[in-house]
Amino acid sequence: MVNIRECSVRWRLVVASLWALIIAILPIGCGDPSDAAKACAPGEVAREGGVCEPAPCGPGESTLEPGVCQPAGLPPEMRCPPGQLALQDRRCQPAGVPPEACAEGFVAGGDGGCAAILPQEACPEAQMAIPGETRCRELAPCGDGPWGDIPVEVNTQFVDQAYTGDDSDGTAERPWTTIQRAINNADRGAIVAVAAGSYVEDVVISGKAVRLWGRCPGLVEIQGSGTQLGAVQVLRAKASGTELRSLAVTGADIAIAISGARDVTIEAAWVHEVRDIGIVVEDGYGPTSVRLKGSLVEQSHEAGVFISGSDATIEASVVRGTQPSGEGRGGWGIAVRNDPDTGERASVTVRACLIEANHRVGVGVFGSDALIEASVVRGTQPGEDGTGGLGIEVSDGLSTGERASVTVRACVIERNHDIGVAVIGSVATIEATVIRGTQPRPDGRGGPGIGVMEDRETGERAIVTVRACLIEQNHKAGVFVSGSDATIEASVVRGTRPGEQGTLGRGINIQDSLDPEGRASVIVRACLVEQNYEVGVFVSGSDAIVEASVVRGTQIDEDGRAGTGINIQNNLELGERASVIIRACLVEQNHQIGVAVYGADVIIDTSVVRGTQPNALRAGGRGIEAADNADRGTGERASMLVHACVVEDNYEAGIVVSKSDATIDASVVRTTSAHASGALGDGIMVGNGIAMIQNTTINDNARVGVANFGSEVTILATTLACNAIALHGETFNGDRATFDGSSGWQCTRDRAEDCTETDDRCHWEPANLEAPPPQEPPPPFDP
Repeated sequence: MVNIRECSVRWRLVVASLWALIIAILPIGCGDPSDAAKACAPGEVAREGGVCEPAPCGPGESTLEPGVCQPAGLPPEMRCPPGQLALQDRRCQPAGVPPEACAEGFVAGGDGGCAAILPQEACPEAQMAIPGETRCRELAPCGDGPWGDIPVEVNTQFVDQAYTGDDSDGTAERPWTTIQRAINNADRGAIVAVAAGSYVEDVVISGKAVRLWGRCPGLVEIQGSGTQLGAVQVLRAKASGTELRSLAVTGADIAIAISGARDVTIEAAWVHEVRDIGIVVEDGYGPTSVRLKGSLVEQSHEAGVFISGSDATIEASVVRGTQPSGEGRGGWGIAVRNDPDTGERASVTVRACLIEANHRVGVGVFGSDALIEASVVRGTQPGEDGTGGLGIEVSDGLSTGERASVTVRACVIERNHDIGVAVIGSVATIEATVIRGTQPRPDGRGGPGIGVMEDRETGERAIVTVRACLIEQNHKAGVFVSGSDATIEASVVRGTRPGEQGTLGRGINIQDSLDPEGRASVIVRACLVEQNYEVGVFVSGSDAIVEASVVRGTQIDEDGRAGTGINIQNNLELGERASVIIRACLVEQNHQIGVAVYGADVIIDTSVVRGTQPNALRAGGRGIEAADNADRGTGERASMLVHACVVEDNYEAGIVVSKSDATIDASVVRTTSAHASGALGDGIMVGNGIAMIQNTTINDNARVGVANFGSEVTILATTLACNAIALHGETFNGDRATFDGSSGWQCTRDRAEDCTETDDRCHWEPANLEAPPPQEPPPPFDP
């Protein structure tokens, strides 16, 4: 994962160079500022001692390197447009899951994601389908004859409970009538072949390995008596290498229990209707490892598969319909944890599986390591108390507090509850994966696609990378990051839905953890964030870099308000300031405000903010707004640098600075429209703030190029052209409007028909115009 602290250092150097440029073209020295304005021609700036020199570049241009100027807007050196990732082979990869990254059993959906190939209807009992199969099927064929297709070797032991003789010796002619007698008489590694029947007994394999092989799961069933730990137990090191194949296990508190044996294989097994846990793999008797393949685990209680301090591979299997215990505990599909007594970590691979319709958690990994790939986790339901329903949970370990470490690759995580993938105080990589349709719990809480959170008990931060994913149609937030570190790269976050109150629905929500040490740090790179509600990208009291990304089409909330593209603000309770860099981004077709900054620090560099629309109340439509947080929170001023940007085709105002500080450098602010009523339409509006505008072009705005309401505004080496009014200034809220220190500016005369008549020094006078009020910032939320 990219180290955000290293990126922050790099960006501080960028910021320093930008401020050096700003300081270099400021008029220096004492005396009447108007003298400097008269002394220098348009396109020149005053240096120390009154010397005039050409501005580094023309209005609306910035210095790319010495002697090279670039126009405002997206950087010319970008190999790929915003929303696409530049690959090493010179290709551009659109945000979302690349079609070639869809795993076997999945198909590219044409929407930036993959869809699993599965039957349209749920499979009936005893049948299954894994990704890539369109029909439900039996686990294994039954074959012909009493023992079907079971291999016959010289030392095979045969079992048939239907044999009525009293002379059993394990041969096909005189088979054993119980499985345990066959195991006891088998050679090490021998096959125990079991004919049709329901065998009510508790089978123990210990002291040697055997290959217990049923005719087929539909005809051979071991029904535990409940007097032992499990219906089938594989215990201790000497049982390593044991195989359980083509049979069903049911009825006991635990169907299959494995401890202290390595390299155990369970294949084509049907584990069903178990009073407690379906399969338990734990290290109480020593190191344990298991491979579960082509099996169906359904209708267990508490957990379908439970792995503690052991190694396991679960592949081409289905785990479904796990219910909470009689006491309401669990209901997990697969639970992976460290050993709470020894701290031994489990290590598990889940591949090409379907985990569905379980309760509380589909796959839970606690203080352990896991790879989950090419699998579907869907339809997890809340527990009996209405909580949970998570698709995947990654959390620290029981008693030890050790982080879990999980990779989720090429999966579909859909229609779960509470959170699709939750990472709490742990480490995770989520790549080439679809997380969609996460639903809130019955109490209305939750609904994010991905939740990245610190552990509130230990304070441990989560560290997460989300790469080339599709996160869509979740609720309240597509990605939620609190007090943790995350990189979100080349991903699509789309169509997040509001909660039951009609609010939220944010694409990416980044916030601190209400702790002075709990700032989140997030990089959003080459992403497409579109068609979400209320806010596309929300940052509160935290650090973020948003680069080479598209944020567009954010929709208004139920009240007809909001719809902001990017919202940056201080923490409303602690006053902790957010610090954000937006670089080489396209922010377009949002509502109310394109980029909003409240009591926070932001740099917007080489980006385009355009086409912001009014909300349903016909208010707003502003490109960029920086305001204090006086109405909610500490009232701290925002601090903003807009460098080499294009801000165009917005409503009300291209850029608003309200009770805050801003520098607008080497940018273009143009074609701001008035509302249908004819009100507003300013290029730049400054209200009771401080703004420096330099080397910028401000043109074709409907009302005023620069409107100064009781503010200190300095304009340097800037052109104001074809605005209805070039400059406006008036006292506002008791503060006088000034343009002191301005020089090198050029204005077309107000309302000049051909926009060619210019003044080398701009003039202004009060015109009693309306000043748009700042918009109210949205609050953080608790998922």
